[in-house]
Amino acid sequence: MAPPRLLRLTSATALLVLAAFLAACTGDASNAASGPHASVTSDRIQIATLTPAAGAGQPPVARDAATLAPSATPALESPTPQPPSAIPAGLSLQPPLIRQGGFSLVYLHEAALNATVSFGWLQFPMLHDGDRWWAIVGVGAFAEPGLAPLSVAYTPAGGGEVVSIVRSIEIVAHDYRVENIDLDPAVSALLDPDIVANELAIRASVLSGYTASKMWSGAFVRPAGGEISSIYGVARSYNNGPVSSYHHGTDFVGSIGDPVFAVSAGVVVFAAELQVRGNTVMIDHGAGVFTAYNHLSALTVAQGEPVTAGQLIGAIGSTGLVTGPHLHWEVVVRNVEIDGELWLEGAAIGP
Repeated sequence: MAPPRLLRLTSATALLVLAAFLAACTGDASNAASGPHASVTSDRIQIATLTPAAGAGQPPVARDAATLAPSATPALESPTPQPPSAIPAGLSLQPPLIRQGGFSLVYLHEAALNATVSFGWLQFPMLHDGDRWWAIVGVGAFAEPGLAPLSVAYTPAGGGEVVSIVRSIEIVAHDYRVENIDLDPAVSALLDPDIVANELAIRASVLSGYTASKMWSGAFVRPAGGEISSIYGVARSYNNGPVSSYHHGTDFVGSIGDPVFAVSAGVVVFAAELQVRGNTVMIDHGAGVFTAYNHLSALTVAQGEPVTAGQLIGAIGSTGLVTGPHLHWEVVVRNVEIDGELWLEGAAIGP
C-alpha cells in the first residue's frame, strides 16, 4: 500500500512547535545527591562502537505528522578518576554503555538502608532486590555522545553518613537515518504552540511520576499485530533544512479497529483524548518506566485500572494529527522516550 501523503506545515509554525516541545522536555530536578558525603569515589568506562539496530533502513508507511523535538539530555563532563585502589566494586552498569535512544540498568551491590541515583537532571530512588539496589536510566536519540556523569548515594546498612559513588557512563552514537518532510501552510492551525505546550504539560505531569516497585515481568509483548512502519529515532528535517527533530516512538501499521494490547503489567495512568496525539493510553509499569499508545479509535480501559501483559486496551485509529491509521507506541524511562524495540527483543529487562 502506498504511504499516505505527508501533512504540510509552515516553517514558522514548525519552529515554534519544536521550541515548545524542547522547553517542555527539560527538567529541573536536582542533580546532586542529598545529605553529607563521607566519601566520594569515581570510575569511567569508555567504549566507542555499536552496531546499528536491525531494520534501520525500513521505509515508513504511516507516521505522525507532528514530530517531537529531542528530549533534554545529560550534560557531559569527565569526573576526575580516583586511583584504582579507591574505585569501589559495589556499582555496576548493564550494559556498561548507553547507545543513543537506549538504556542501562544501574546496580548497587552494597548493604544499604536506602539508595538514590542521579543522572542528568534527574534524581530518584533505587529499588531493593535481595542484596542489591537497582534503577534504569535512559537517553534520547539526540543525546550527545561521550561521557555522562552518573552518581549513586546511599546510607550504609549500619547507618552513618551518606556515601556517594560517582562514575561516568559512555553514550554511544547510533546510526539513525534521516528523512525530509515538506512543509505547507494548509494545516498550521492544528499545531498551535499553545495547544502543543498544553499537551506536553499533560504528558510531563503523567510521565514524571514514579512508582517504587517493578510491575512488569519478562520481555514486553507486541502492542499490535501489524508490521513496524516507522522506527524510533528517524531524524527529520523540514524543507531540506538541517535536522531538527526525531521520531520518538515506534509506529505499527493497522486498520481502524485493529486491537491494541498492553505490553506488560502495570496501571493505566492516562486514558483520554489529546489534540495532537489523539485518543491516548499511558501505562505505568513501575520503576520509572511507562508506555504510551497514541491515535486510538477506541479505549477499553480507564485511568486507575490495572492491566496485564497482552490485555486489550484499545483499537488502532487515526485520531489526532496523523496521516493515516496506525499505532504510535512509546517506551518512556523517567520522562525520556527511548527505543521501544529494545524491549521487544525477547530478553527480560530488570531483576
